[in-house]
Amino acid sequence: MSDNKDILIKMLADDPKLLDIINSKEHIEILKLLETNSVDFINIKQTISKYISIKKDIILYNILETLLSKELIKEIRVNNNVVYFLTEKGQKLITLYKETKKEFNII
Repeated sequence: MSDNKDILIKMLADDPKLLDIINSKEHIEILKLLETNSVDFINIKQTISKYISIKKDIILYNILETLLSKELIKEIRVNNNVVYFLTEKGQKLITLYKETKKEFNII
């Protein structure tokens, strides 16, 4: 078994709710988006709509709230706008997820 897979499995064992996030295309796409930039709600909505369909804003807010509650992302207020960014824990999860998928050639 690879080191990345072992670390990912330990992370999931320590917090089983992370498995729901990993199994959610919507959650993963948002984490991937935040991996490179801090983004506000409108830009998250516009960018991920290229990959997935989220019909109502409340669904996107719920996804963001889940990611916030698991401390995978944080939010800051800039003027009248809320900007989301990846935490260290979020960065670790998405990196392990992507490396493990690549290593085991999972699409």
